[in-house]
Amino acid sequence: GLLAMLKELRRTIATEIAKPAYIVFSDATLIDMAERRPENIHQFRLVNGVGDHKARLYAERFLQVINERKSG
Repeated sequence: GLLAMLKELRRTIATEIAKPAYIVFSDATLIDMAERRPENIHQFRLVNGVGDHKARLYAERFLQVINERKSG
């Protein structure tokens, strides 16, 4: 489901930046994201564990996955 897709994106980003996956977002953050299913940057910023910096870095890509899942 959506959580698996979010974890896959996290893994891809972690590989790109050569950091462990938890540096991108924790499992708890991804779970909250999957439950909330934010639709825009403002809602994304309300997810537990998402600060301004990570929202700027990653919101667009995570929101794309969430929105694809909604429409798919």
